Order: sequence, then C-alpha cells, then structure tokens
Amino acid sequence: MEKILVTTDQSANSKAAIRFSIKLARQRKAELIILHVYHLLKPFNWSEKQFEEYGDTFRKKTVTELTSFIGDIYDGIHEREINHQLIMVSNTDVAEGIMDYANKHNCSYICISTRGAGTITKVFGTHTAKLIGSSAVPVLCIPSAYHLKELKHILYASDMTNYEDELKKVVEFARPIHASVEMMHISYPDEFAYDKELTEATLQKKTDYKVSLLNRKRNTTNALLEDIDDAIKVSKPSLLVLFTHQSRPMFEKLFFPSNAEEYSFYGKIPLLTFSKKVEGR
Repeated sequence: MEKILVTTDQSANSKAAIRFSIKLARQRKAELIILHVYHLLKPFNWSEKQFEEYGDTFRKKTVTELTSFIGDIYDGIHEREINHQLIMVSNTDVAEGIMDYANKHNCSYICISTRGAGTITKVFGTHTAKLIGSSAVPVLCIPSAYHLKELKHILYASDMTNYEDELKKVVEFARPIHASVEMMHISYPDEFAYDKELTEATLQKKTDYKVSLLNRKRNTTNALLEDIDDAIKVSKPSLLVLFTHQSRPMFEKLFFPSNAEEYSFYGKIPLLTFSKKVEGR
C-alpha cells in the first residue's frame, strides 16, 4: 500500500498539509503517517534515569496534544477519520529526521506546509527547501494559507529533458485521483516549437493517459518563475509539478536556488517536486 507522510510541529501553519494529506490519502487509498520530529536536550546535572523519565513524560504529553490537534483538523474539514499512524522520532535536524523516516519506511510522498521565508532564511534554508533539495522521496509543499480543493488539474513544467520518464511519474500521481495533466514548456525565441496535436497524440500513446500540451514563449525580461506564474494564470492548475536538480555544488544551492525551492517560498497552489534524474546515472 502507498504511504503518504505528513509532518507537523503542531503549529497553525502545519494544518494545511495535514488537511491536504488526509484528503489525498483517502483519494489514493493510501496509508497516512503523521510525523512529529523532536529533540530533547539533557541538562548536564541530570542523571540518565531522570532524563529518561522526562523523555517518557514528554512523549506521552505530546502524543495527547497531537491527537487533540489532529482531531480538531478533522472537525474543521468535516471528514470522518481515516486510519493513520501517529509517529514521533527524535532528531537534531527536522528535515533529516523526516527524510530518514520516509526512506526507511518506503513512503511514496512527503507532505509539508510552507509559509514563505525572508531573504536570510532563504540563504540558510528552511525545512521545506532542504527537503526539496535533498529528498529522494517526492515532496508535496502546501501553502499554509491554502484552502482545501479538489485536485482536478495538474500542470507539469518541463524543460523537455528526460520528459518521458518524468511524465510517467506525473501520470502515476494523477491517475488514481482522475486529474487531468497538462505539460508546459517555456521555450526561448530560437528554440524548436513542438507541434501541439502531434505531441499530445504521442504523449497519450506513451503514457496511456490524456496529456495536453501548453507551449509558452520565454519572456527574457522576466525571471523564469515569473513566466511560470504567467502560465499558471492561463492553465489554472490545482497543483504544479517541478523536477529539481539535487546534484549541484553547495555554492550554487546557496546563491542560485532551484526554481522548485524558490517557488515553494511564495507559491499559492500546492507544489509537487521530484528529484530530476542526472544524465549518466
């Protein structure tokens, strides 16, 4: 069975991802895992026994609080509860704790809320940006202000590199929820233009799923993300899919964040990111 992992810190901002993941898990008939990553510091004058007792008390209290927190979310969306696991893991790094659990337990998707970040936080990273930049498991980023809607239309932004393999992953996500798929390519003025009808027929044959093509011309006076935003206004998708490079040197990651990482800071619709395959690997 497919597993969807959603992370929460019990903040109001994290509710959007939990609401989204509950609905998605129901649609996909997937197992839902709600994960809370924590870290306790041991006071230097405490004995091991004292610290162990404190840890047990903390975990019991937190489980009670999380159970109430999640119950309130169900009440707010007027949905009956689905089977889910409530998991707590200890890790000094929240993103590492999430990725470690997702990898060890074969999770299909990681779902996390994002509320944007200022310039300083962008440079040093957020949990969301770290997941996008490092996770082998696809990441669903849900804006904290997002209002729950049906996932009806998925827009996949493609650079036309390895698009056949990438599109299969997009269709794999779309098929169980019966969402339409549109592949968008933003081309430069001197770039080859794809024939819409011929390309759509080829894509349907290769994926066994109807895929429409959205050709857009690159506006070189804009940042690429502005062109993506313009395309979103035309397509009106329920969710945007991006494939992100995770193999760049750290200097480039710090000063030239990927489009997926950048978009997660201010996007108004859910974002699904996959790790982009590196040629030769």
